[in-house]
Amino acid sequence: RDLHSFPTRRSSDLIDAKGIVIDDNACDLDTPVSVTLRTLDAAATVSPTQARDAALSGWSSLTGIRIRPWEFFNYYAFDYPAAEPGNVTITPQLAVAPGSADPSSPEFLLQIGVGTRALAAADRPPVRLTLALDNSNSMAGKAQDMLHATGKALADNLRAGDTLSIVTWNSKYPTVLELHAITGPGDPVVLEKLDALELGGSAELYSGLMSAYKLAEAAYDPQAWNRVLLVSDGGATANDTDLAVIREHADKQIYLSGVGVGEAGIYRSDMIDAAAHAGRGSSMFIGGEAEADKRFGPQLVRTLGAAVREVSAHLELPPGFQVVRDAGSLNEFGADDLSVRLGPNASLVLHRRLRSCNPDAGSDPEAKLLVRVTFIDEATGELKETKSAVKLSTLLADKPAALYKGAALAAYAAALQRWQARPADLAVALAEAKERLKAALDLLPNDPDLAELDAVLDVLDAG
Repeated sequence: RDLHSFPTRRSSDLIDAKGIVIDDNACDLDTPVSVTLRTLDAAATVSPTQARDAALSGWSSLTGIRIRPWEFFNYYAFDYPAAEPGNVTITPQLAVAPGSADPSSPEFLLQIGVGTRALAAADRPPVRLTLALDNSNSMAGKAQDMLHATGKALADNLRAGDTLSIVTWNSKYPTVLELHAITGPGDPVVLEKLDALELGGSAELYSGLMSAYKLAEAAYDPQAWNRVLLVSDGGATANDTDLAVIREHADKQIYLSGVGVGEAGIYRSDMIDAAAHAGRGSSMFIGGEAEADKRFGPQLVRTLGAAVREVSAHLELPPGFQVVRDAGSLNEFGADDLSVRLGPNASLVLHRRLRSCNPDAGSDPEAKLLVRVTFIDEATGELKETKSAVKLSTLLADKPAALYKGAALAAYAAALQRWQARPADLAVALAEAKERLKAALDLLPNDPDLAELDAVLDVLDAG
């Protein structure tokens, strides 16, 4: 789809197949710069919860956790303004980067918040939900406990008018609950079925998907949120056939989200990530009852809802600017696959470091940043565009708390990666993360997310 053409020098925020950062170091002070930023798995939130749960539970190593920095911006909350239905808001923020000491090549932190519509739980559409539950023997223990916690949290927040089906991955006896009309929060039939769920044998993902989609199609209502929720400890594999089935139903607006359950230090997210991405849904990890209650209680609308999809932010910058690329912060899905959706009450947060070869880049009173966000309105399927143009001097005159929180998250994720590798300069990375966290706490002293980061960093520093 050719949305627009730019009469500018282009730069794509991508890495090549070998993971080498693509960059153009030539200094051009004549031609404006155009950059396209994408976060393709904007609903993935696995590694922040895994790292937190592992560190705070005394897990001896975070080595098995794949830290993906963009997920930290998906998971933690940013107070960006909400949009009108069918639109998004754009909030660009800019600050001089910490440690930007070279006056001939100043660096800046750029953060763009893209907000979706606000939607109260009382105003959400009815839900046509199918739970596809892994009941293999590998689920015994904490994974099974978290499966029950997830089911109970959902039961507590469904209401009359919703419909729930439950299937297992058992090819012989898959159906546990068929097209049940919810009577209200804490529906006793749902709780009874969850309590009676038994494990046994090796479960088959394909069988579970076929059973789930059969019931999801039977319950389908174009005026409702039609969803499949896949719950597993991640021990299975999603092959090409499985993913094709999931994509086929996502195209029919039966979206699939994945819930990983179990021990934080050993859970592997590959299967759930792939399935959720194909299903245009969320990929999350539930390692405790509080997380289940949060994701399917106050955040139920954000978790299951749909507002926009295929979101891209296009920046136009003054001549001389570049995006400083870090291959570790980019995401792993193909550049042409923009299927992931954002629900209501959500923000897409893009955090990047900029560099300019113009020493006066921040002081030019006429220099502007133009942000153009393209997206598809989930309700209508229409391709839309929203713009924001702000002078750099105006942006730099502010001290936005959200950007400083973003800087703290970026440094925190980097510290987790360094802690896994245990390099000689680990203490430097931890100190930098604490410094960024302190700057954010000065602006947001009561922020619970920052308090959580502080607690994890204390554990890492002590270890």
